[in-house]
Amino acid sequence: MTKDDPKTLSLRVTRDDLPTQLANLIGRRILNGELRSGDQLPPESDLLAQTGVSRTTMREAIKLLVSKGLVEARPKFGTRVRPSSDWSLLDPTVLRWQFDNRDDLKELLLLFEVRRLIEPEAAALAASRGSDPKRAAIGHAYVALEDSSRSQINLIEADVGFHLAVLNAAENKYLMSLGTVIEMAIKSTARFSRMRPGGLKHALPLHRSVYESIVAKRPEVARAHMRALIDDAQEDMRMVLERRETDLGYAAAPPDKRHNSPSAT
Repeated sequence: MTKDDPKTLSLRVTRDDLPTQLANLIGRRILNGELRSGDQLPPESDLLAQTGVSRTTMREAIKLLVSKGLVEARPKFGTRVRPSSDWSLLDPTVLRWQFDNRDDLKELLLLFEVRRLIEPEAAALAASRGSDPKRAAIGHAYVALEDSSRSQINLIEADVGFHLAVLNAAENKYLMSLGTVIEMAIKSTARFSRMRPGGLKHALPLHRSVYESIVAKRPEVARAHMRALIDDAQEDMRMVLERRETDLGYAAAPPDKRHNSPSAT
């Protein structure tokens, strides 16, 4: 912990209970590298003084972190950060700690790799053996996404709904259990589509192609369209982050450098 801990560990009233708030704060510090593998958390008495929470609240927060594989707590040993290989990285809460308000390009690209491993195959399975009602649910989800793209209301939720409908139509209960992972992955990356000129609307034809190929019972085509859809979302992310880096680089440049820039007016 740093000397600024009393500030960074201050808690505020949110929808989360106090143990969850405290676990959120410490968990995010572990995921973003402020606390590294092998680092020891301060003694419980220090943490209590910094946060003002009760001993019971502190211990519940530590239990939550232990359950996610982020720390280990032992008597006379204290609480230490575990190696990243032990972290439950696909746990929805850990995913949220990793990506909420944080754009780490390397980590986001890894998330797209996970999506490519799961979603194209789910689309192919939905096309080959999905029931008619579940295929129809994909259509309903697509219509909801189309409506949201016009109104810009609940857009990311509608996008998640479409992808989960495809996953559900794959008729594989083990695959469906990965729904929360896909949901968090989409929520962590779909915001980039909204920041791209034209927003998510430009990707609607790709969503429609996925749906139509599933209804037509064409597994290979459905697989290819879903892969193209994920590739398009990754391109959205790349464009937005590159534009942001360019803007930040220009803003940070000395005045004389700015005027010499080809983009300067």
